[in-house]
Amino acid sequence: MIRTLVKLALLLVLGLLAYNYFLGTPEEKAQSREIVGKAKELASEAWKLLKTERTKMQEGKYDDALNRLESLYVDLRNVAAEAHDSETLQRLEDLSQRRKELQRKLSGQDNLTPANQKKLSELTADTEDLMHEMEAKSQPPAPY
Repeated sequence: MIRTLVKLALLLVLGLLAYNYFLGTPEEKAQSREIVGKAKELASEAWKLLKTERTKMQEGKYDDALNRLESLYVDLRNVAAEAHDSETLQRLEDLSQRRKELQRKLSGQDNLTPANQKKLSELTADTEDLMHEMEAKSQPPAPY
């Protein structure tokens, strides 16, 4: 109901603005042109803001993801060490090496290439698989 009222009000304002822009008195036309100019300026500024934020995200997004993966590996190593699970520790070391290699490839790049995107996705998926396996190992056996 409220959404419909807001849409109706917006449509009414746009209709009034268009009417005054083309068919209004000279004062109404001037006011409408000023409003349209401000709207264009706002849209332009919003577009610039989006471009800036996109650039910021591309510059730091993957570094943050890789840093979080390494932090996760440290936590998982602690759990595996407590359980004396040498196989899991070795797999964590392999994942960590892959992460370091990917981070080295990404340093100095502005964009993530499709190949590197695939490597990051595979690394994340392999990490998730290992976490599921660790979780399954830590579950007590089902009661009879």
